Amino acid sequence: MAGTSERLNDFTKRGQEAVSSAFDAWTDAIGSFAPFRPTAADAQSLVDTSFGAAEKVLASQRDFAKSVVEAGAKVVETVGEQADRVTSKARAAATHDNGQHEHHG
Repeated sequence: MAGTSERLNDFTKRGQEAVSSAFDAWTDAIGSFAPFRPTAADAQSLVDTSFGAAEKVLASQRDFAKSVVEAGAKVVETVGEQADRVTSKARAAATHDNGQHEHHG
């Protein structure tokens, strides 16, 4: 079984190979459609744009998840309060009924 550092090195190497392959594919695609070859600045701009878009999507998903959790918490709180009210009324009614039965007995 490979150690943690070996797995991290393998993961890093695969990540670098994937980026290199993606860049090669990107430059080939751009080269076939345009008369220019992209520069390193073009590639960095693409990376920044891609990660910026991913960050916006992730932030949006985080905000949505927080709103869902907040709404769920409010529902649980409301249901809990309603259950407490019903329980209190039931106890009061039971106490009232027991008091009436004792007077009649």
